[in-house]
Amino acid sequence: MAANAWWQDDTKWLIDSLVVVAFFIGLLNLLTDDTCNIVAGMTLWTVVIFASSKAFYYDGLYDTSLLLYPCVLIFSSLLGGMAMIIPLSCYMLISLYFFAYAISINLVEPKVLTDYSSWAKAMDMSVVLAVFGMGILLISGYIKALIGGLAEQNKRYDIIKENSEKRILFDELTGLPNAEKCKLDLIALFSDKPKDTYMVGFVTLHMNNFNWINSTLGHNFGDQVLKNLSERFGKLQDDQTYVYRTSGIEFTFIKRVPDFATLQDFCHQTIRLTILPLSISEYDFELNCSLGGAVGAYDGQSFDELNRKASFAVYKAREEEPNSYHFYENEMEESINRRLTMTQDLKLAIEQEQFELYYQPKVHLATNQFVGAEALIRWRKDGTLIYPNEFISVAEESGLIVEIGRWALETACAECAKWQKDGLKGLSVAVNLSPLQFKRGNLPNHVFRALQKADLDPNLLELEITESLFIDDTKHIEEQIFLMVERGVYFAIDDFGTGYSNLNYLSKFNASTLKIDMSFVRDMMGDMRLQHIVNAIIKMSHAMDLENVAEGIEDEQTAEILKTQGCVYGQGYYWSKPIPAAEFIKLAHAQIQS
Repeated sequence: MAANAWWQDDTKWLIDSLVVVAFFIGLLNLLTDDTCNIVAGMTLWTVVIFASSKAFYYDGLYDTSLLLYPCVLIFSSLLGGMAMIIPLSCYMLISLYFFAYAISINLVEPKVLTDYSSWAKAMDMSVVLAVFGMGILLISGYIKALIGGLAEQNKRYDIIKENSEKRILFDELTGLPNAEKCKLDLIALFSDKPKDTYMVGFVTLHMNNFNWINSTLGHNFGDQVLKNLSERFGKLQDDQTYVYRTSGIEFTFIKRVPDFATLQDFCHQTIRLTILPLSISEYDFELNCSLGGAVGAYDGQSFDELNRKASFAVYKAREEEPNSYHFYENEMEESINRRLTMTQDLKLAIEQEQFELYYQPKVHLATNQFVGAEALIRWRKDGTLIYPNEFISVAEESGLIVEIGRWALETACAECAKWQKDGLKGLSVAVNLSPLQFKRGNLPNHVFRALQKADLDPNLLELEITESLFIDDTKHIEEQIFLMVERGVYFAIDDFGTGYSNLNYLSKFNASTLKIDMSFVRDMMGDMRLQHIVNAIIKMSHAMDLENVAEGIEDEQTAEILKTQGCVYGQGYYWSKPIPAAEFIKLAHAQIQS
């Protein structure tokens, strides 16, 4: 309109049009979510009033500016609804009849020459406008319904998306972020590249005894423990600390700290928070944990790398003591890689029969006669002899000790049966057992099968167990031991005095022999306290009607003192170091003949 007024050199409408444009621009500046309806109403009323003013000034009912009326109806139906349409429609209809009246009294002189009555023209335009308005209402109702449906669908989609993200990025049980969220947060953390000198600590907390709680008290109880623990850890969260549950028994913390000492303090705080007593239902108990830490970006920037190195540190902390922490060092990874390599080598050793049994004589101190031998395993790898202290712990961790122990048991029984046929009647054999062999639950079957296969008298087999076996699942172990004792197999408590030394276990498990640990015997000549300890163990064994064997005897003087104290049997380098089976047979025959 402003351009048309300028073209027709109509200064009045040029100025009015520009004022209206300026007014619209001003309204745009006032447009917000709260003022949207008000601004829309003011705009539409401005357009209608401006159009009717221009029509009154020029051609009345025949002015083209009235074409804005249906356009205003369209926008009012979409933006304002009935509250806006009705007043605008009434104004439009009244203005049409006003223009007809103005034309009839020559107040408005249209440039259009026609015999058509202005009242008829107003009537026609009113009908058209009414029909158009009703159609617009119907269409706008449909459009609004469609838009409302799309909005509702979009809202449902947003809810589904939010729930999906929660399932993907958050732990369902505790509500804490999970490993996937931790990965994303680390990416964001390192991509920001803060200008400060803060370190990013990545700390993994492993709950050492949670599986025991879960298996003994039930999964529902275990879930409650996790929820309570998560609430505790949630208190640690701030703008520098993030908490995640990254696996079933592990929580992870990302902590931005100014120095290493602050990160150590955080580890201490986390341990204290974890080991606080928990009270659930009628149970009161304590969790114990191990923490492993890595530091970004020194140890890496990705979740996988930091988590791997923190796990190495957790493993190191678990090896040392409960409720402790360690930070990653290169040597940890090298050590674990060596253990993994050894595990593979042990599997190959089982397949290729690289193990051998060496035997060390068990001697009756009063007569100096051989009465038996202890079977000791050796691993001959590429011509090199590897001793058990280098590989037994790895075999136990990997579970391979069960298969290795079965082989050792069968081989020792077969060798002992051979001794009987070679004239070494009554010579018994002792075989060490691992706690893991008991946990599998079928140890008696393996023992009976080995005895039957070798055709060996059960009284010639002695199984050696350590005191540490008794601290876990005693009823299950007791049943297995009793079953074997009933068949004539003997049991000895190895390394007595270095473990728990619970006298109740000795009677409970029908032990027949105590083996006094070499750490007491080897240095007893130079330490009277050790002599008193050995003497006390010997007297206790007599009182409990148990045989006793002193390990680590290296000279005649030690053997004599032990004999005077009442020790019955001895074992050590004084008579022989562990030797291969063929050499042992020769030594035993030579001892008989001497």
